[in-house]
Parts: sequence; C-alpha cells; structure tokens
Amino acid sequence: MANLIIIDNKKGTKNLNEQEVHPEETIEKLIFETENILPDVFLLKRQLQTYSRDERIDLVGIDNENNILVIEIKDETADESVIPQVMKYALWVETHPDAIKSIWLEQKNKPEDFTFDWEKEFSIKIMIIAPSFKPSVQKLIYRITYPVELIEFKKFSDGQNDYIFLNKVLVEEEKPVKPVSTIREYDEKYYKEHYNPKSAEEFWKLANNIEGYIKSRGWNLTRSNNKGYVSFKYGFPIVFGITFIGSKSFCLFFKIPKEASDKIKIEGYEPYRYEEQWKQVLYKVESSDIDLKKFDPLFEAAYKNIVGEK
Repeated sequence: MANLIIIDNKKGTKNLNEQEVHPEETIEKLIFETENILPDVFLLKRQLQTYSRDERIDLVGIDNENNILVIEIKDETADESVIPQVMKYALWVETHPDAIKSIWLEQKNKPEDFTFDWEKEFSIKIMIIAPSFKPSVQKLIYRITYPVELIEFKKFSDGQNDYIFLNKVLVEEEKPVKPVSTIREYDEKYYKEHYNPKSAEEFWKLANNIEGYIKSRGWNLTRSNNKGYVSFKYGFPIVFGITFIGSKSFCLFFKIPKEASDKIKIEGYEPYRYEEQWKQVLYKVESSDIDLKKFDPLFEAAYKNIVGEK
C-alpha cells in the first residue's frame, strides 16, 4: 500500500494512507460521474454488453482524435488475464461501430464543441485502469496491435477529502518489437504527411518553442506528441499545448475555466473559441514566429489551474 505525503511549509506534513477501493464498479462509477477525471475523453456508457450478458465493457468513450476507447477497470493488481479480455472487447467494438454510434446519438447532453467524424476512419484504443500491474502485462501489451494505455489508479483520504492519483505507466519496449506498421510515431514527418507541410513545419517549430518557454519558466512539464496536437502535461493532466483545427490552421490551447479565460486579454489576439467539454480556451496563431511572452497570463493561469499553485 502507498502513502501520499502532503508537504505544507506552514503546517508541516500530512500523511495519507492509500485506501483500497472495491468492487470494480465503485471505481467505474467514480470515473464515469467525475467530470474530466480522464482528460480529453467523453465517456459514453458503463457496462456495455457485448457477446453475452456476462461479457460487458466497463466503460466506452470517444476522444477528439477519432478514437473509440475500450476501458477495462480492475480493483486489484492486473495480471496477464486482462489481455485476452480487452482484446475480445476491442474486436467487438471494431465489428460493431454502429452500436457505439447509436450510443453517441442517444446522448442527451452532447457537448457542442465536440466532434467525432463517424464517416472518417476511426481507431480503437484500449485503456486498462488498475492499482498496479504485473510485469507480464507490461510485456504483453507490445503484442497487441491496438494502442494500449496502462493507468494506475489509487485513492487517498484525509477524513474529509478524497485524493485520486492517476499515473500513466511508461513501459519499456522489448525486442523483438511488434511490427513497425502498428507503431505510431507522432513526429514532424507524421504531421507533414497528414497536414499541410508548411503549416506542419510551423506547428512543430512552435511546439519546440513552447518547450523552450517551459524550461525558461522552470516548470516541470512533459511533452506529449499526439495525432492532432502536442500537449504539455503535469504528470497525467494536460496543462496547455498546440492543436490543429484544420489541415492548415492551428491554435494554442490553455486548460482554464471559462470565467478565468474571459478575464484575460492578450494584446493583438482574440480567443478563437472556448471548448466547454475540454475546459480549454483556444487562440489561433499563424506561425511559429510569435512572442510567447505575450501569452504569459494564459500560460500562468493554466499552470496554476492544473498544478494548484497560488
């Protein structure tokens, strides 16, 4: 069991013990009902029946990269038996996309700023959430042709408040690796192949410039290159980044509440839009040749919003 140590320079330390969470449905319900606990994912349904009444996907969702997410939850250390289980569910989703589309169309509270192109080719992404993972699981995910994320889930409490710890497990790739065709490397070459080449070049340069800006601020953020955007994360949550909004256009985005974004004014720029579903404001930029310091208030607001610094 883990301990979470909270250090308060004024009040000393607070030692929180990890709490076991059982059954799996409790974790499932918490994730499904807690807004934005899984960033940039729109959860559609719990306990989706597949091949039989007893074979159900814990959570099904979609994201803004045209992925359908198959999410399996375990309340104890996940072992290798989870692999055939999630594979079977992923194959069901791949062969029954209309079932997922119907669930989406039935949603009463679809976010206005979220789009999923059902006519466009989509991908299946697997997410396994558990308190911990046996090494066998980490080895076997490289035998799966679907992209897989392993997410550690832990809960702590101080008697009044609950604290949720989420951590994406980084798995070292083993040799021999799975076929190159199944590995997606989102680099400058990828963006030039899938977007306007000149725009992609500027997009990549701007992402590099943001990385330099972060270092100059002394912020401990990690870069993540994705299908349509580059994000900068504080552990699991995204803080800010840059995203394509078309084949040629791209925007800076900042994870801040709308009321905060409305108060911030950037000389020479107007917000492109606010995306309520993702709790982020977008600013359209034309090239990498922009003064990032102009956006200091937005960078700082997003950093404080996620990190919690005052």
